Amino acid sequence: MPKKQSTKNYNVAQLQPDELNALRALVKEFITKIESVDNEIELLKTDRKEIIEEYREKLDFKTLQAALKVVKIQNQVSHKDTFDLFVEVLTDPAG
Repeated sequence: MPKKQSTKNYNVAQLQPDELNALRALVKEFITKIESVDNEIELLKTDRKEIIEEYREKLDFKTLQAALKVVKIQNQVSHKDTFDLFVEVLTDPAG
């Protein structure tokens, strides 16, 4: 996911709390939320590994991964007709 471009024309440091206890509370809140998201990410990574292991014996996994990459690229192309023509030219054995 691309980073959001900041259109703010002010200094965020001037908006944060000046009082130490308020700043401490805000930083702790931030850290708690980030750690929670990081923990969820780790759980999802573990779940993903388990799913892959479950299907590794049932599917030609390397070929499936290559097909998934191709589909992802096809979905990102804005000029599908031109893309299809290029693929045809590049894969035509007569060429």
